[in-house]
Amino acid sequence: MPTTASVILAALLLSRNLNGGDLPPGKQAVFLARVIAYDANLPARAGTAVNIAILAKKGDKESEKMSEAMVTAFTSLESTTLVGLPVKVVRMYFAGREALERSVRDGGIDTIYVCSGLDASLAEIKSVSRQRKVLTMGSQEGHLKLGLSLGVFDIGGKNTIMVNLDASREEGVAFSPELLRLVTVVR
Repeated sequence: MPTTASVILAALLLSRNLNGGDLPPGKQAVFLARVIAYDANLPARAGTAVNIAILAKKGDKESEKMSEAMVTAFTSLESTTLVGLPVKVVRMYFAGREALERSVRDGGIDTIYVCSGLDASLAEIKSVSRQRKVLTMGSQEGHLKLGLSLGVFDIGGKNTIMVNLDASREEGVAFSPELLRLVTVVR
């Protein structure tokens, strides 16, 4: 018998995005939060809260605008819990590998949403995520092909959750088989 979460996730996956194009930030946040909850290792990685960082490129107007929208979207989820833990959201600006590593460590970050404008920095972001065991979420489908773990996109008018399974495993994430039956796996 399916769990309530899997029924809700399946319903979200089957719903159509009538606007086409990118999924609105609020919808992305809900999808991504539901998927994060399918990580069997999340309680051990998270500590007392699920800390989500929205990572942007300072000075890049599109990246900053996206980060503002995503911070607002994820902040609306702070009144909920994931695997029984409160959700906390913070915006960060990429200022190099060492600064990111320090911010992730000091902030207890468990998940990073990578905004547009950071393609040239993905190798450094991935290095930190692997070292610190932090789940990465891409704002663009290409981010997953370049090694980030998770994303949700409008593909052909259909809400599609994508998981780069190898990347997620390197980040210490253990998505349940139940989830993997519902998503598109990227290799």
